[in-house]
Amino acid sequence: MIRKLGLLVPSAICLVVLWAVPALAGSELPPPNDPNVRGLVVHPPGATGGIAFTGGNVRMWMVLAVGLLVIGAALLIAGRRRRANAAP
Repeated sequence: MIRKLGLLVPSAICLVVLWAVPALAGSELPPPNDPNVRGLVVHPPGATGGIAFTGGNVRMWMVLAVGLLVIGAALLIAGRRRRANAAP
């Protein structure tokens, strides 16, 4: 049970952190008390509309996290099988 929690808790923490990365992206908004608020809308180069661009690129890190999770689970299963076969 402890080993399952040892695998589940770090995986869940990594997943939550990787999902939160776009929200942690820097903001170019002026401070709330700035009297010089302008109505300028800035679009990233090549933007054609759609959802907002946050500057966060999480897809690569999510694929890496899932890959490492799969590799870790496979190594855990392989280690258990080797230990079961080696036991007298």
